Amino acid sequence: MQDCNVSMLWTADGVIVVEASGEIDIRTSLAFKERLFALLDEEAAPVIVDLRSAAHVDTTGLSVLWESAKRCGLEERKFSVICAGGRVRHALATSGLDQFVATHATLDEALGHGGPGGSSTQ
Repeated sequence: MQDCNVSMLWTADGVIVVEASGEIDIRTSLAFKERLFALLDEEAAPVIVDLRSAAHVDTTGLSVLWESAKRCGLEERKFSVICAGGRVRHALATSGLDQFVATHATLDEALGHGGPGGSSTQ
């Protein structure tokens, strides 16, 4: 089992990028939620959650993403997720969350700097 590590960086575009790595599951999702919501409380900028380094996201992790997306929507700010593929992308697709949250394969794509692939469903 891997812990979930969360870090934040700013882009030149003024967007918060939250990088999550490890496993986001029932054991780690509360800490993930607390860290993500603390960042949402601190800043009113658009948010991109980068899950390319996440090994696994279970339903509790998906729930945190859904709650975060809803919160950003109520605050009229953009929320999107980066995941290149694999188990995490499969979890987003299987749950249907990718139909409500913008998903992208790369950071450039999420920032709107072009590039094919991904989706922009939001």
